[in-house]
Amino acid sequence: MFGRVFEKTWNLVAQSLKLRNLRQELLASNVANVDTPGYRRKDIPFRKLMEAYLGEGELPLRRTRAKHLSQVKIPPEPEALEAPETGTPNNVSLEEEMSRLMENHLLSQATLQALKKEIEMLREALTEGGK
Repeated sequence: MFGRVFEKTWNLVAQSLKLRNLRQELLASNVANVDTPGYRRKDIPFRKLMEAYLGEGELPLRRTRAKHLSQVKIPPEPEALEAPETGTPNNVSLEEEMSRLMENHLLSQATLQALKKEIEMLREALTEGGK
């Protein structure tokens, strides 16, 4: 029962943190390669991937086998996006990447805080509910 009650929230938070961590790695890679000639900036479409996970997105379904159910929604695997050319030796702007890194970090922390509140509410319900 516990798993069913909190399963959706836990899975949503887990998916969000997984994508945030992946995005953090890509943005950090962009910063590390800011002076690398020819390097192409990479990122993931976080919002689109989360919408697809929640069943709200426009990304098409993909069946990998003919026996799979056609109505089951499978969230797509994250793919790195490349930014357009900016006219510099590469297309990375250090200021923009640092801003994106900080934004992504803050949103990760907000997700963790929401999870912490959820756990606190569960703990209170378990310990104080019978009094």
